[in-house]
Amino acid sequence: MESKKTLWMLDLPRGVWSSLIPLYAFDEEEAWCEAQRWAIRNEIPLPDSAALVHFPHGFTVHHRTIPGTLKG
Repeated sequence: MESKKTLWMLDLPRGVWSSLIPLYAFDEEEAWCEAQRWAIRNEIPLPDSAALVHFPHGFTVHHRTIPGTLKG
């Protein structure tokens, strides 16, 4: 069986608003590793209030679809 990465959104609270960063990972542990890599690349410390939200089937934003899975 072929394993697939699924969509995780990193929720970064910034005052009243939050930023959502799309990440693809096999599981939550890998998603946190990807979140750390993203933070290091962008030189942004991850706050304790950062959260991961799982969207295995993807979702639509402004008529654009972010797919829920990615072949890995």
